[in-house]
Amino acid sequence: MTDSRDEDQTDTHRLTEHATDLDTSRRSFMRTSVAAGALGALGTGATGSTVAASSGISTPPLHVDGNLVKDPDGNTVTLRGVNIADPKRINVTAPARGKTATQVVDMVTDANQGWHARVVRLPVQPVDIGEHEPGQGPPPVAFTESQLETYLTDHLDPVVEHCRQRGVYCIIDYHRHRDIKWTDPDLDDEIRLFWDVVAPRYADQSHVLYELYNEPQEPGIWGDPSAKDHWADTWRDWKETAQPWVDVIRSHAPENLVLVGSPSWSQSPEGALVEPFEGSNLMYTYHIYPGHNVSRDQAWDDASMNGGGVANVYEEYPMFVTEFGWQSDIRSRYLRGTTSDYGQPFMDWMEQSDAIHWTAWCADPIWLPAMFDRAFTDNDTQDSIGNPYAEPVPELCSDRPCEWTTLTGENMGGFIKATLSDLRDDNVPGEGGGGGDGDATAPTAPTSLSVDGTTESSIDVSWNAATDAGGSGLDHYNVSVDGSVEQQVAADVTSATITDLSADTSYTIGVSAVDGAGNESSAATTTATTGGSDGGDGSDGGEGSDGGDGSDDGDGSDDGDGSDGGDGSEDAPSGDPIAKFQPSTTSASVDERITFHVQDTSGVGRWITDLEWELGDGTTATGWWNAHQYKSPGTYTVALTTTANNGDQTTYEMTITVS
Repeated sequence: MTDSRDEDQTDTHRLTEHATDLDTSRRSFMRTSVAAGALGALGTGATGSTVAASSGISTPPLHVDGNLVKDPDGNTVTLRGVNIADPKRINVTAPARGKTATQVVDMVTDANQGWHARVVRLPVQPVDIGEHEPGQGPPPVAFTESQLETYLTDHLDPVVEHCRQRGVYCIIDYHRHRDIKWTDPDLDDEIRLFWDVVAPRYADQSHVLYELYNEPQEPGIWGDPSAKDHWADTWRDWKETAQPWVDVIRSHAPENLVLVGSPSWSQSPEGALVEPFEGSNLMYTYHIYPGHNVSRDQAWDDASMNGGGVANVYEEYPMFVTEFGWQSDIRSRYLRGTTSDYGQPFMDWMEQSDAIHWTAWCADPIWLPAMFDRAFTDNDTQDSIGNPYAEPVPELCSDRPCEWTTLTGENMGGFIKATLSDLRDDNVPGEGGGGGDGDATAPTAPTSLSVDGTTESSIDVSWNAATDAGGSGLDHYNVSVDGSVEQQVAADVTSATITDLSADTSYTIGVSAVDGAGNESSAATTTATTGGSDGGDGSDGGEGSDGGDGSDDGDGSDDGDGSDGGDGSEDAPSGDPIAKFQPSTTSASVDERITFHVQDTSGVGRWITDLEWELGDGTTATGWWNAHQYKSPGTYTVALTTTANNGDQTTYEMTITVS
């Protein structure tokens, strides 16, 4: 799915038998509690002024074990979440849409607003990479490598990094679904180009999953391939075509979970029962909507007629329903449906098995079926906002983020929100039901937490690294402000910048360590006071201590997205750095890999448009994240020059000592 599903998509055949009986123990509870939440108090979306408190979890690397997904300790993990629109499309249409891509991630992980997505699917469209007119499937190859690199640097990198900081997994989805047969030889070139560039870029990030190909179309599988030779042959042809694409990903990213679709719009994952793809850590995707006949019969296990059901494939292999959704009042006969007739029964069916994972489509007010509408405008735009690559985007929201209202009643927004809240602690890493040896030992607390500097709106802190003794490995640090987690920092980073603070105000800063099993240490704490409006630096931070609560509610709102969306109405102080960065270490050995993460400190009223790096040894780079290895001992000054939308430019420097 994307802007809307083609009305002439081949219909599925009506089935005659109902699905098998479902396990009702947890399901019955969900039916009552979720329905009440969907119709009740959870019905409003985030506003432009709401602080986004992260509902994040630990995101260790996951692996497939039989038909289940497990964390490093052997606990069963079930991922549940939402799709957003293409990150570039969101960013370029933000003046009309009302939010940037990272602001959407903030919203769907905002515990203050009742959102608890554990995974966010990021559809990366050739249409948007190559800036084609929406609503069509451009002929492959639809983009150049340069266009892809620009897309990743400007739009995908910030969202992937923001998902990590918010404590949520993300799926990078190569999102083709229109007009092109999967047998097209030029498509082969496009897919190989895409994964040759994308797969190595995020291979070392444990929260990233890859989805091979959103919706291969024709030749389709319109019957049960596990029962009919003709359809089995189509599956084998598909595997012969797509296996090399899986191999491309695996050559760059040996461990990340890879999600594999199927012909006929990813409605035939049961082909894996005929002949599974080769390789480890593979899952199979399923897309289904209320207008398909298999949904009308609520017979999602039955693949006997038109290939719309899954033949219980999840009993053998893990299955990820990366698209499903409904809206009660839209024209599309495939997408039109209700919570009563489709949403609740389908959720009950999915929740019968720990092997079924899901992301609902779509956490957006424009792409259909939608979970939200735009409270800030009466404009009833649906499906797309014209052609943002050839036409002006209307300015309907100048002070982003603007409010989106969750669609409730018989629509899916409130129901999905309530379901995610109800199941927020079910089968999350470190808490799963799969047994395992279990790491119950929390890491040591960070030590020597100190305040390195302040401005009117920010505080810089650093600390000595924690250690993990339980065997699951250090996963990240939680950085809290006055007891609420404000951001998550990677395990190899020991500094942070907290932004968007009030001037001349005292804050308690806490840092706790979290391991791969989700165990959290006590928090080291310190106090600091931001500078006053008269330019004081407020750098009289209090003395650090090793005891605190390390609680997990905060906003994580320090990251910009490098797009066209500011988040406030007043100009930021022009003397403050527009961006800073955090190195994984400032004292390294020759050839040691050092990572650099950007911290957006642009404040309100301006936003980042360009990031240029000089790494001190003649190497230059761009973008929100970089890694570098120095080949000789010495002292190197790393400089990040940042440009804002209003023309402001600042340079932030740090020294790296290499021995």
